[in-house]
Amino acid sequence: MDRQIAAVGDSHSLRCFENHHLIADSLAYADANILDGKTAYKVKDHDDRVRRVIAPLKNKHIIFSFGEVDVRIHLRYQHEKTGRPLTTLIEETARRYTFYVSLLRLEGYDIHVFNVIPTGDYSGPQFTAWRRGLVYPFKASFAERQSYTLQLNERYRHYCRKLRIPFIDIYHHLVDARGRRKKELVYDFSHLNAKTADILLEHYRFEK
Repeated sequence: MDRQIAAVGDSHSLRCFENHHLIADSLAYADANILDGKTAYKVKDHDDRVRRVIAPLKNKHIIFSFGEVDVRIHLRYQHEKTGRPLTTLIEETARRYTFYVSLLRLEGYDIHVFNVIPTGDYSGPQFTAWRRGLVYPFKASFAERQSYTLQLNERYRHYCRKLRIPFIDIYHHLVDARGRRKKELVYDFSHLNAKTADILLEHYRFEK
């Protein structure tokens, strides 16, 4: 793999960069995405898996893509389970995630944190059928998920600045005037397609 940028993370590290000529998606350097479905909150608990993925990428720019799963599932579920305020859960998620990234960067990994992608506005019979087959809770409305996304991105921005982590902040280029995912970027109910990679490269520069 001669591409100098690699995407690592949950399923969005595949779909947002799939078969791109400059950014290697998560299947370009591994037989399977072993971090699929992992949350930003718990990614440090999967340190062994993370290191298996990033060890061969130490000479590359690495895009870390985590957070959408937290927005779609983890935050609301933990709030209902524990009664803890959502703002507290969002803060803890951002802090745990970015502090873990900071430790990896201190070891020489050139990791750039990608903003949480815009949440999908799920509706219609196809979505209903898809949701019926899920094995995890799915309770947050679109408005709630959109709010969580914006809040989590703001806390990512805060901690990345504090910890001197490069933050790929292109969220507003991925949404329309209503704040919804741009239609040309939609892959499915939760993912954006690989046009996202071109937008990222247009608006973000990796330092050599």
